[in-house]
Amino acid sequence: MSKMKPASTIALVLLACICGASVANVYFNQAILPIISNHFGVDSAEVSWLPIASQIGYAAGILLIVPLGDRLDPRRLCVGLTLSAAAFLFLASFTGSFTGLAVLTVLVCVATCIPQILIPYMAGLSPTGRRSRNLAILQAGLVVGILLSRAIAALISEKWGWQAVYQCAALGMIVCAFALPHLMPVRRNNPIKDSYTGLLTSMIGLWAHEPLLRLSCVLGALIFAAFSAFWSVVAFEIDASSSLYDGISVGAFSFWGAILGLLAPIAGKLCDRYGTAAMSVLSITLTALASSMLLYKLNIYTLIASANILCVSLQIGQISNQSRIFLLSEKFRSRLNTLYMFSNFCGGALGSATGGYLWKKFHMMGPALAGLLCSGVALFTLLYVLRPRPHSYASE
Repeated sequence: MSKMKPASTIALVLLACICGASVANVYFNQAILPIISNHFGVDSAEVSWLPIASQIGYAAGILLIVPLGDRLDPRRLCVGLTLSAAAFLFLASFTGSFTGLAVLTVLVCVATCIPQILIPYMAGLSPTGRRSRNLAILQAGLVVGILLSRAIAALISEKWGWQAVYQCAALGMIVCAFALPHLMPVRRNNPIKDSYTGLLTSMIGLWAHEPLLRLSCVLGALIFAAFSAFWSVVAFEIDASSSLYDGISVGAFSFWGAILGLLAPIAGKLCDRYGTAAMSVLSITLTALASSMLLYKLNIYTLIASANILCVSLQIGQISNQSRIFLLSEKFRSRLNTLYMFSNFCGGALGSATGGYLWKKFHMMGPALAGLLCSGVALFTLLYVLRPRPHSYASE
């Protein structure tokens, strides 16, 4: 069909790069927390509020801005947000206080919700048999962007300081703003006419009446909490125990921890073939495996292996959860994604806060136990919601 032609594989790959560059704004500060801590004279507990502020800002953007994707032109909305993020990043690089940096971090991440507008829009342009595959391509950009952002941020900060990281991110957002109109196809269907208040209040009904949406939200939040508990403290772990990890830098570790992020398209094909329930079980199992490895033996090899397994687990979970909710309704696709991603990043904020607290007391054993707990609760929830229902004798 003519409306499918713009969503070619090349366009999807370039859009995946934009997704990765955008979401990197939420995560690159995790790799430079020790440098920021030294610059502003705050301790590890205080500076750990920076990734929490990132998660809160991203969740707020998802909740308050992403629903507009059902009403406004997604291309204009994404370009406006990208330029806003660039402006806030430049301001953050010149701030003179940690409080100012935290506030600007929230604003940057509010404007960084671009992928969560783009993904449901592109899902609507994908045929059913290729939807999970196309989602997987975009998810690959997201997850690789999350992980490589740490490696790139660490390398830039070592040479030119943490301010240069924010300035490079701002330039990247400007490039994305110019590229987006050429990659996103024009909306062919008529957008809904609901008011902004109507868009927000309608999500209450969606949450109340869609049990599969609630299931995806809970699973996504738990797996992302386990992921964030690990990644929010790994820079401190490597910095504090460099001899244990063979002197590897945070940047090098973040790169090797991202290698399996390239497997997302395979995860999409598996989801199309085996279904969302089976892939959710696999995601939960991998999260538990990654956490167990950290408890069994802690060295550079288990740390890198756990990082990669968590990366794959997150991808599989995201693809299966979003494939599940995008089948519910075309009309509400952006709002369904809003509820899902808001839950996801609330889980991420909780995971970051819990990971920082537990690492301070137990080092990597703390985030590992948190990951096992999240896996157990996720598996129980999945089995409970999808359990076979007994037949009612009254209906026979």
